[in-house]
Amino acid sequence: MTYFRALFSIFKIHYKISFSRNLYKFSIFIMPIFFSTLLYFIYSGKEMVYIIWGSGIASLWGLACYSSAIEIERERLSGTLEAVSVTPIRFEFIIFSKILANTLIGFISFAIVIIYSILILRIPLIISRIDLFLLSLFSLLLSLLAISFLTATLFTLSRNAFALISSILYPIYFISGILFPVEILPSWVQYISNILPIRWSVSFLKNSVQKCNSIEKEFYYSIILSVLYLLVGHFLFKYIERKNRKDATFGGI
Repeated sequence: MTYFRALFSIFKIHYKISFSRNLYKFSIFIMPIFFSTLLYFIYSGKEMVYIIWGSGIASLWGLACYSSAIEIERERLSGTLEAVSVTPIRFEFIIFSKILANTLIGFISFAIVIIYSILILRIPLIISRIDLFLLSLFSLLLSLLAISFLTATLFTLSRNAFALISSILYPIYFISGILFPVEILPSWVQYISNILPIRWSVSFLKNSVQKCNSIEKEFYYSIILSVLYLLVGHFLFKYIERKNRKDATFGGI
């Protein structure tokens, strides 16, 4: 129960702080419309799967990645990282809860894309299997959590996370199949794409709204890779946490 109360408190405080930032509100409410409009003109209004779902996932990934990857850096710059790291609740749980909150907020932008595409762009919303669609959203959520958590862990070592975030954010747009098919990429890029859980969750989501009649291999690949990313992130987090405590490098600028 202690962790559930902590999770609720983290969500409550995090939502208030996040929505007080103008850039955060811009990312939630404006960027989804920008992505939808851009893809609408790129595909001449003919590729519903990319105009709606591609722009929705792009907005969701941008918000989850940008907010989560710099979460530890933001705590450091505000001078609260040392205090957060020694609370009775495990430090890893606090950071993971913040990442989960960021990702769940991102689904607001996902909903905005759907509403904007239907009402303004006049794109028909077609979902062949609602049960598989919901399952694909779960795999998408898990893959975003896994990548964001691993990224946040690695950026703990950096004092320049704000500059490094673009090196993670934009390549995923292009190599994960969010904005266009992975198959048109060079072979060596596709090999990199295949080790990303979001690549498979995106593929499964797009199939679930088109022609998918059963759970496909993409779902299992996404889940397996997501769990693997979370495990790697967990062990790296413990190692980096011990190293930072030993070297007294948690705080500072």
